Amino acid sequence: MIFPKATISEIIGLLEAVNDSGGIEDAARLAADFDLDLQEILPSIDGAELLGFAVVTDGNIELTADARKLLDSGIRERKNIIREKVAGAEIIKELRNKLLESEDHRMKKEDALKFVQERISSDDIESYFRIIINWTRHAGLIGYNSDAEEICLMAKA
Repeated sequence: MIFPKATISEIIGLLEAVNDSGGIEDAARLAADFDLDLQEILPSIDGAELLGFAVVTDGNIELTADARKLLDSGIRERKNIIREKVAGAEIIKELRNKLLESEDHRMKKEDALKFVQERISSDDIESYFRIIINWTRHAGLIGYNSDAEEICLMAKA
């Protein structure tokens, strides 16, 4: 699976919509309910699967126990669950390891883009970079300083 172009907020929104439908919902019906094409929600579905929050079988999206726990949790616990799940995504694990190995736990954006390009074959690496930063910021793992154009491990990481 290519890394999904969906923000954490979009993924959580999808999980909440499926939860409102009893924990299992037909993907096409869910898209239609939101007046979207199925293609428009696929990245969120892929993200939910990648993070272990959903299983898709025969077009049905079903929440996992981890998704139910996330949705039933308060903000602090949600942060912890998301942090754990995001930290387990392979490309993010590799990026964090690369940052841990660097002397100051920082990496120039240009180098981070090259890192992503080596793992995701796309002409739109900038979009993937923004999504990875969205996930890692949301999880409190990796931050981005736009003035310095560099990523860094967040203090708690």
